[in-house]
Amino acid sequence: MALSTTGPLSMGDINVELGRTRTTSISLDAAENGSYATINQNSPSRPSSSNPASISEWRGYNHTAASSGGGSSGGGTVNTGVIWNDTGHTISATYMTIKANGTTVANITLPTLASGASFNFSTSYTNLIFSNGTFILDLYTPTTGLTSSNYFYMTAGYLSTNGYFSSTGSSLRATVTSSGPQYSIIIHIK
Repeated sequence: MALSTTGPLSMGDINVELGRTRTTSISLDAAENGSYATINQNSPSRPSSSNPASISEWRGYNHTAASSGGGSSGGGTVNTGVIWNDTGHTISATYMTIKANGTTVANITLPTLASGASFNFSTSYTNLIFSNGTFILDLYTPTTGLTSSNYFYMTAGYLSTNGYFSSTGSSLRATVTSSGPQYSIIIHIK
């Protein structure tokens, strides 16, 4: 159910819309930046992450708004992805895991990829899980062809930061963030 577009609007109303208890302590700034729940990009009205934060930004926000379809507008369930090897050399790993905002969206065997090659894979996630935030790529050992100077980034929708790989002992892990929705899983390894 969406927040009212007219009349009184309270911090409690925002808490309830975000799936929280009405009387829980809330900061508007933290709420609009997704600290309590990822802002639903399918909602036609949503708060701005710029300051100063105000209650009026929340008018009409619908935290459970469904997608009107896929494509460049985002939303829906996406079940394909692609990983590109742009490193200049062959890479291999036993398998890979991709996490979006703490939820595993892919856990698959990764074939050896020659430089310039790509690998299409199937997965499933909803736009609410993959809208913005933190994304982790784990390439499990033995992994060859990558060092700490290699990184990955995502190109579907808003560009992500560059996540440089480092060893966790059992995997090479890199983390990126994106300030806006990623409309599909398109990973480039450089």
